[in-house]
Amino acid sequence: MSALEVQEEVMDVLEKVWTKLQALPQASPLEMGAFAVILLFVGTFLLMMVVAMLHCCCCCCGKPKHQATRVEPQPV
Repeated sequence: MSALEVQEEVMDVLEKVWTKLQALPQASPLEMGAFAVILLFVGTFLLMMVVAMLHCCCCCCGKPKHQATRVEPQPV
């Protein structure tokens, strides 16, 4: 897929979402609940991606990893 095709697909999806958002005040409670669940899922996914990126960028780089030291057994 070329970049232009991807952009057209994204714009098509965003247009469909925008149409659904405009019709949401007249939607049934079932549609509102389904939309809320999808919105919660997308928000959770994005939050987890941000947390993962922050963990990788801030916690791992520059600091040595902690490794367990080996303990020699004591002679009895």
